[in-house]
Amino acid sequence: MRLSASFLLKFFSLAAALFALWSFGGLGDAYARAVIFVANPLVRVTSGFYISDVRPSEHGLDVMIRRDTHEEVMPYQPRELFSGVVPFLALVGATATLSWRRRARAAGIGLAALFIFHMGLILIGPYMTGLPQAQLGQAWMRRINSLIDVFYGFYGLVGYAALPFLLWFVLTQRGQSGFSETPPETPAGRGSPRPASPAGSSGRSR
Repeated sequence: MRLSASFLLKFFSLAAALFALWSFGGLGDAYARAVIFVANPLVRVTSGFYISDVRPSEHGLDVMIRRDTHEEVMPYQPRELFSGVVPFLALVGATATLSWRRRARAAGIGLAALFIFHMGLILIGPYMTGLPQAQLGQAWMRRINSLIDVFYGFYGLVGYAALPFLLWFVLTQRGQSGFSETPPETPAGRGSPRPASPAGSSGRSR
């Protein structure tokens, strides 16, 4: 697929509309609540903490985690953290070569993959407060903090930009003619055999 002006216009129009719904229409917070609800049982298993409350704030949602008497706010906003959904859906919607059935299938598979990835971010939320690893001693605390830095740095590089684009490419563009490795046809008159000359055409007329 070659990025045409029509594709770019559709993409930016859809991205603007989706961003408005995501940020101001409650779509981002609804998606975040769904991710948190599904991930919460795993949070308790992996960290010993659980998500005790999700409080609306002027910036989005404050996610509270709790264990015994310890309560802390996760140090990020899910609405911003999960916003890679917006460019992915805009890319799928702007791709004109897809049937509606294939478009819906690509959107469903891509959203499921992003949902699982975002659940992983919720699972490391308690560790970003420093509370779970603080009970394991200095050595383990340094190791866990290093792993969290690597994972969160990876998300910053991949999750916001590259992952939505890669999902779109794999689900909609792989195998398309625009990425075919078939060599172009040879233009007429270049490298093609010449037609045989008519009999007697090479002789001189008397």
